[in-house]
Amino acid sequence: MAMKDKIITLTTNTFQHVSILQSLLEAEGIECILQNTNVIEGAVNGSVKIRIKESDLERAMKLMETIEEPGIEKMVTQKSVKSGKSRILLPIDFSDYSEKAANIALDWAMRLNAEIMVLNVYFNPIVNTLPFSDAYIYDSSMEEMVVDMEQQAVTNMNDFMHRFRKKKEQLGGETLKIRKKLIRGVAEDEIIHFSDDYQPTVIIMGTRGKDRKAADLIGSVTAEVMEKARVPVLAVPEDFEYNGIDNIKNLMYATAFEESDFMALEKLEKIVRPLDVKIFFVHVGLGDNEKWDRLKLDGLKKFMQKQFPKLNVACDLIDCEDFWVGLEGYIQRQNIDIISFTSKRRNLLARLINPSLGKKMLFHTNTPMLVFHA
Repeated sequence: MAMKDKIITLTTNTFQHVSILQSLLEAEGIECILQNTNVIEGAVNGSVKIRIKESDLERAMKLMETIEEPGIEKMVTQKSVKSGKSRILLPIDFSDYSEKAANIALDWAMRLNAEIMVLNVYFNPIVNTLPFSDAYIYDSSMEEMVVDMEQQAVTNMNDFMHRFRKKKEQLGGETLKIRKKLIRGVAEDEIIHFSDDYQPTVIIMGTRGKDRKAADLIGSVTAEVMEKARVPVLAVPEDFEYNGIDNIKNLMYATAFEESDFMALEKLEKIVRPLDVKIFFVHVGLGDNEKWDRLKLDGLKKFMQKQFPKLNVACDLIDCEDFWVGLEGYIQRQNIDIISFTSKRRNLLARLINPSLGKKMLFHTNTPMLVFHA
């Protein structure tokens, strides 16, 4: 073999990184070979080599210098936490919205063969009420109020569990395990703390409760959990028309080409694995960056096809200056049933939580959102 045709290793990195780099190099006419792309026990191999002809080295190095940016920066391989049986955490407040979330959780648990933990955090006036002065005088009637609230929570929980277990039996889920937990305190804080200990596969909850304000698009409790929970959160809006899990067909994941996306996608695959769902990976950007964005999307698609060959995936680039207009139009055209993204995009989450920061898009109120912790 001639010296100029000698095959050399350009770089060694994670599969997701070299997949994107491969797309960029091949677009410039540089042939690539990947080595060590085996996946062991579901973990991404962190020692994948990308090899090229030695005669292409100079061009490849120049190209790599121009594309070292956050979207494809070198990623640190993280060991995946070994998970056992799938678990769904279902926080409820006995409102109509949490009942709808419960129906989705039950159907999803049937497909995942997952345990369901029903959690209710009832209001604690001692914790939630601040004294009007430093000289706080204990009100003896407060203790009676706490006892009454606890008793009401127990009654509500028992009634709910009776209906919930009856639905489970109707669906043929005799072996499905459903547990319950009552906690006194501040709802968002206790849900997050309990989730840290329970480590569910996903939290499924309604977007608003009985004490909602008309101006809210997302209730404050759900918004807090979406932002701070370390596990995926599926927020089910009050206006979402749920017609059974078989009718959830299209899921959209909004990617920003960040390393947090790859970690989220592994969790996403586990959650949707038993569903007949198509996943649309989309990026909203301007035409000026279309070439690079398109190549990054191709790299992302290769990663998903290599890691999860059974998934039905599609990648699209939305050329639109206004993020919300671009997303809303795409959601309508593709009949998207669930929106998904990572919480690292704080500006996105903030706009969903506080509509005064952005436009009130229609899909905010009727499309479930699956949010991953960055």
